[in-house]
Amino acid sequence: MASERGKRKDRLLFILQYLINNTDDEHRVSQQELADLCAQSGHGCDRHLINNDISVLCSHGFDVISSMEGRKKYYNYGCRAFDIAELRTLIDAVESSVFISQKKTECLIKKISGLSSCHDAEKLQASVYTGKLAKAENHQIFLIIDAINQAINTGKKITFQHFCYDGNRQRVTRNHGEVYTVSPYLTIWKDDRYYMVGWADNRSAVRSFRIDRMAVPVVTDKPAVPRPDGFDPYVYYCTQTKMYGEGLEMDITLCCDDTLMNNMIDRFGADFTFERADESHFRATVHVNASDTFWGWVFEYVGRMKVEAPEEARQIYRERLSRALED
Repeated sequence: MASERGKRKDRLLFILQYLINNTDDEHRVSQQELADLCAQSGHGCDRHLINNDISVLCSHGFDVISSMEGRKKYYNYGCRAFDIAELRTLIDAVESSVFISQKKTECLIKKISGLSSCHDAEKLQASVYTGKLAKAENHQIFLIIDAINQAINTGKKITFQHFCYDGNRQRVTRNHGEVYTVSPYLTIWKDDRYYMVGWADNRSAVRSFRIDRMAVPVVTDKPAVPRPDGFDPYVYYCTQTKMYGEGLEMDITLCCDDTLMNNMIDRFGADFTFERADESHFRATVHVNASDTFWGWVFEYVGRMKVEAPEEARQIYRERLSRALED
């Protein structure tokens, strides 16, 4: 009796796996075909047992759809955790994520496609764009993310080295091999890059680090430094330009051409303070980290964006413009 129950459990799992992997709304399997497949795989049964097994699967919440065509009964698996449009979106996000290496990209796309039937998986993978994106070369990205996540969940510090490229295009450690000790708070995805944000003991401040430029961190047994009072991830995200670079935090008023409203909303969100300056310009006040990367962003819109206040910011902008003219 026990062996019969075990045999039925094996058959139920076989049927369920086959339906999930091989059927969908456009691809069905007949009752007889399913019985034959069970017999060929050593799960011998007939059409009546198949019908009972399908009923058991449905009673446990699996969406197995039964349909009739003439006198033949057909089955296919219906509702899945992700529909095709959602899987397509996930695949596109992975493919366009430059912090994921090409090898890991291909592995993830295969896994995501596997959440659909084999027929849809083939279509999904066939339509992936495989252009020459500037993918990261760090193949340990998921080990790094796992260590960061572990440290955040256990409230511990991590230590690691950070990398960059020298003038000969060689990968070298930053600051002559300095080992950073950081209390990680969160990870942020911005401008197609992935960052870890936390308290850096070496700088006595909150700093961000590109994850694809990190060595695999060591999770220490030292308790993390608590988040500073008033630290707001959203405010930090908005004040940083491309998440790196050190500068003064300040409120800066920009006078912008109306054609830049989309750019301002993309950069700061839709809730920054603004007013009309004239018929074709608006004035916006934003809180930013006035780093090199911020000024580089302002330079993109030269002629359509003007720094109005404070005077300190205007002076910094003038000096940078003068240096650009000298160069």
